[in-house]
Amino acid sequence: MSEASNTTTTDKAAAPRKIKDPLWKRLYFAFSLFVLAVLAAHYAWVASGTAEWKLAKDEDGIQVYLLKAPGDPLLKARTVMEGDYTLTQLTSQHIGVGDTLQNCIDWVPGCKEMKRIQDFDPVRGYDKDMWRVELPGPFADRELLIATMFDQNKETKEVVLDVVGLPNTLPHTPGVVRIERIHNRWVYTPKPNGKVEVSLIQDVDLPGIGFFPYFLLNMTLVDQSHTFFATTLRTSLQEEKYKTAKLDFIDDIR
Repeated sequence: MSEASNTTTTDKAAAPRKIKDPLWKRLYFAFSLFVLAVLAAHYAWVASGTAEWKLAKDEDGIQVYLLKAPGDPLLKARTVMEGDYTLTQLTSQHIGVGDTLQNCIDWVPGCKEMKRIQDFDPVRGYDKDMWRVELPGPFADRELLIATMFDQNKETKEVVLDVVGLPNTLPHTPGVVRIERIHNRWVYTPKPNGKVEVSLIQDVDLPGIGFFPYFLLNMTLVDQSHTFFATTLRTSLQEEKYKTAKLDFIDDIR
């Protein structure tokens, strides 16, 4: 009996003990997996998309559509509404009456400075401005050197305003990130019911050459676009200075 007992004890003692990896190795392994997962999700997202507009929100007479193009991490938004507006009333918000720092402050969160580079020329059909937008730390301020280009279809009277970036036509401001990609398109289309359809396509890369997570922009794009049309835009269009504005180069609705 004694020999059998000793044998059993010896077998148990001979079993190897499992040694755990140090904590730092386990943390490093978990972090590596996390980074790989993030990179995989990023590349999968960038490669995805149909390049087609899809309705994302329809409330208060305002529709917001999103477009995801393959190869582009940023979403584009198209916001649409109809209203009893004149073409001059709408256009004057961008050219002439509304071309002010206060309008920039009202429309663009963080706008702190506007510099006129070139007044609007009806013959050439465009003007140039520099906007500066303040961002909370640790992000650097952004500046937008833009041209607002006007065009009107003589037959349909539809007005198109293309707001495009001119990133390298003037020296960059030290310590400020110049936005390289911006093309916002406003389209004002007279409808048979006497109203005007207002459409805005937003294509802005706020990160520019600095660091700013693109997913934050994508997450808030729909709600911010809807809110801007529902509150800021509708309210400002009722201001008397826009309702009584005069722009000789526009063939308005009669």
